[in-house]
Amino acid sequence: MSLLLIIHLIALGIWIGVVSAEFAIEFDGMKDDESYIKASKLHYATDIWIEIPAFTTVLLTGIFMIDESHLSGAFLYKIIFAMLAIMFNIVCVYAVFKRRKLALSSDVSGMRSTESIMKLGSLIIPTFLIAFSLAFYVAW
Repeated sequence: MSLLLIIHLIALGIWIGVVSAEFAIEFDGMKDDESYIKASKLHYATDIWIEIPAFTTVLLTGIFMIDESHLSGAFLYKIIFAMLAIMFNIVCVYAVFKRRKLALSSDVSGMRSTESIMKLGSLIIPTFLIAFSLAFYVAW
């Protein structure tokens, strides 16, 4: 196993781990407006310090590992779904940044306006799971 693949897999684990933790943060934020503001600030911090570096590392190491044999069959679908997961994560990060800006001024109704963007960004989960499953399939 190459060093690049090891870095890729570690970053992948960190990425999906922080996405899972963010679900817990968001769930806790549903209690009341104060919890919602706190959750938005925590989610922003995890995006800045953990999630963005993790999915960027996954993207870059993945790109560096691609060769011509990966551009067909199930592996190509794995790449497509992985790119979709990263794209949906970027959508979610955009919503998190926008929501945090509104949270700093305690604009809860403005914060709630980002929920539709967050829902679109939540498509990261199924696309990630499909890419992850395809990775196991092609490795098998």
